[in-house]
Amino acid sequence: SLGNDAKNIIPQYLKDYWPITLFSIVQVYLLLKVKEIPNYKFSLNLNGICKQLLVLVLAIGLFVISARGGLQLKPINTINAGELCGSQNTSLILNTPFCILHSLDTKPLRTYNYFKKQELEKIYSPIHIPKSKAIDKKNIVILIMESYSKEFVGHYNEGESYTPFLDSLMENGMVFNNAYANGLKSIEALPAITASIPTLMDNPFITSNYGQNQFESLASLLKIEGYNTSFFHGGQKGTMGFYSFSRKAGFHEYHGMEEYNNTADFDGTWGIYDIPFMKYFASELNAKKEPFFTTFFSLSSHPPYILPKNYNHQFKKVELRETIKYTDDAMQQFFKSIKNEDWFKNTLFVITADHTSPVNYNNTYKNRIGRYAIPLLYFKGDGSIVGENNSVVQQIDIMPTILEEVAYTKPYLAFGKSLFSGESWAISKLYSNYRFITDQGIINNKREEYPTFIHWNLKEISNTEKSNIKLLKAIKQDYNFRMKNNNLKYEN
Repeated sequence: SLGNDAKNIIPQYLKDYWPITLFSIVQVYLLLKVKEIPNYKFSLNLNGICKQLLVLVLAIGLFVISARGGLQLKPINTINAGELCGSQNTSLILNTPFCILHSLDTKPLRTYNYFKKQELEKIYSPIHIPKSKAIDKKNIVILIMESYSKEFVGHYNEGESYTPFLDSLMENGMVFNNAYANGLKSIEALPAITASIPTLMDNPFITSNYGQNQFESLASLLKIEGYNTSFFHGGQKGTMGFYSFSRKAGFHEYHGMEEYNNTADFDGTWGIYDIPFMKYFASELNAKKEPFFTTFFSLSSHPPYILPKNYNHQFKKVELRETIKYTDDAMQQFFKSIKNEDWFKNTLFVITADHTSPVNYNNTYKNRIGRYAIPLLYFKGDGSIVGENNSVVQQIDIMPTILEEVAYTKPYLAFGKSLFSGESWAISKLYSNYRFITDQGIINNKREEYPTFIHWNLKEISNTEKSNIKLLKAIKQDYNFRMKNNNLKYEN
């Protein structure tokens, strides 16, 4: 169902949404049954029956296509309104019945009242007030690598590495040894990394009832400062809601499979293979006027793990680890092609993962917290930032850290903190469980119980630090309040 060809999509959706198909057939049958047709004499007319069946199939197909809003990969959602008018005006073009139907089966976020407003702001506030007086307009490149679990990166682990080039970059950059994803899905990573919005609810922010909320992102803030902003993902435009989100987040440009415009490099499932698409990415960057902020999201290490036939396979069967090595090769070729460009030395590169892989080979990571452990590297083209950081950090910390790095001068809202702030925590939510990782342990919060565990396996209980519980409660209260009240932007 991933192609754009109607003959492939319609049969798949008739099968996937069989209750609707069955309902439509029964509905048409009943309409014909109850309608009075005077002087009707039954006769078996195969030609007429075939015509009627054809009309029925076409009607069902049109119904399915209309109901989902077209032939794109994902049915339209409230966030698609952002494609037309950006974050600030989506409410003007969304109609009430559409919004109601989209929210019928979704429970609203719970309202927490742990603290009064003044006390809450003393414990936690997502409002950042920079002290800088003048912005330093260096270029920013974020590389989000699909399924790049920490366990695949040799720098973090003893033994075989599947990322030799990334390991070499880590010798010359700032490495974060305790970095975590805020979610387990690609669709949750993009808002976390570029807008500092974690998914602390049952549905990803992009597809949730709150996806039409106004929010700030690196793209929207830096665009005002004169940056060219762009997003690159080799997939088809409808996949993961990336196009809709990028438009709403304020990116100037979106580059995907359609913009690449060469189906010879299509992997047959998701999009363009990473090596050719990263070459395209490099050529586009070389043509850009500085300063620029860009985000690249890889895809070749996503199931079903398909690689080009001419790639030098290292395994008997193509599997996840080989695709990780392939994307590492793509990254190496990318850096080789840009390292001598004039803009390279004035550029900060942030390399991380969208989430961990669905497959573990290292027992260290086969647990509920290891599932969130990802690599995180800050690398500057001039080699001016080198070292290792052992603080607990996360994807939502990337936005405030980048804004600090470019000496951004205006107040803004981000749920994360600067990686260099001295704070040490990471948060995620899976179903009804909040996981709050700190230097003192992992709080596994369900309902109003807050046990702290020493190790990732969540078996050995430790003493719970009360200040960590207060901080977790404050984040829960502030996040839910802001989501429910469309208050995700800084306002005087």
